[in-house]
Amino acid sequence: MSFTRLAVMVLAFVLGGCGSGAVHFMREGVPAGSVPRVEQQIGLQKSWRKDIGAGYTNNSFLLIPYVGAGQVYAAEPKGGVVALDIKTGKLLWRRDIGETLAAGVGVGGATVVVVTREGEVFGLGAADGLVLWRQKIGSEVLARPVVSGDRVLLRSGDGQVIGLSLSSGEVVWRVRRAVPTLSVRGLSAPLIVEGVAVVGFASGRLSGIDPETGRELWNVPISRPSGSNEIDRLVDIDTDPYRIGDLLFVAAYQSRITALSLQTQRIQWQAALSTVQSLGSAGQLLLVTADDGSVAGITVGTGKVEWTLDKIRGRGVTAPLGLGDSTKAVVGDYEGYLYLIDTASGELLGYKKGRGGAVMGIFAVDGDGNFLTLSENGALTAWSVRG
Repeated sequence: MSFTRLAVMVLAFVLGGCGSGAVHFMREGVPAGSVPRVEQQIGLQKSWRKDIGAGYTNNSFLLIPYVGAGQVYAAEPKGGVVALDIKTGKLLWRRDIGETLAAGVGVGGATVVVVTREGEVFGLGAADGLVLWRQKIGSEVLARPVVSGDRVLLRSGDGQVIGLSLSSGEVVWRVRRAVPTLSVRGLSAPLIVEGVAVVGFASGRLSGIDPETGRELWNVPISRPSGSNEIDRLVDIDTDPYRIGDLLFVAAYQSRITALSLQTQRIQWQAALSTVQSLGSAGQLLLVTADDGSVAGITVGTGKVEWTLDKIRGRGVTAPLGLGDSTKAVVGDYEGYLYLIDTASGELLGYKKGRGGAVMGIFAVDGDGNFLTLSENGALTAWSVRG
């Protein structure tokens, strides 16, 4: 970590305060309003809850669960990796790595991939959690591993994209990019689009990389630095690229949401919203949680902002998740509340308070609107919409 990055982190802590009056790490910094009064039109039903292990004291090393083939693979910061039955939450296996984890969970074929804070990558058997291989890469990984064919793709804090062999863990290639002196801590995970790994960089540029060889296929500027100081010039692409049809959506810090044609790699439109949260969608509406915690619905084809939900602004709002084929979406906040949103109008439909502190993330289970939440205390909870 550079001195500049460290100084910015320390400054943020000092400004946030300390002791009982400290600002929660999920908060955006703007004043948080009270939980809004909502007429409960629909509700949420908890299906199961499972404590995975250690909880979170920051959101720098969030471990993202992976859902597939009737199972959920999850990890906790102190090194535990688990497989659960997606319908019941029943524990199928658990493996303790014995080291603090920084990134996960990636799954491909019969292998589960996690990365330690020291930059060691572990490949575990998906059926039993046994260690298949381990590989030190010499860099800090800050985004979840992504598997494409026989490649594990990793993003490191020093500007690298690294391709490992899924079968052996061997480092096959490295792509290196310069990192600005000052950048937002965190990285976007690659998105595989028709055999190409789409990667966003701290420079504000987006690249298409061949996962097999590491060869760069194309490179597009999304955001250009501007301003008189290093903070004003931050344009990191820290949200995962998001695809809807033939359009690719990219968000940059202190910049804009950009819609890019996948066929031509040309910008179709840009909307003036800054976010470091993952994007979501409901039908032909792109869903965005802005830096201040407000949620916006943007028409996919034109970039027009159809509505903005300000009632939960400042409440440490998560990335939005569209629920199946419905006109509903869900977000969470720093006190554990879940809010259902009508994506046709941007109005709240209902809310429910979960256990375990802040909602760290919300993840789709299927196309029927069922989803998982990851809580501050390290618990996974499965939910369904009722009413």
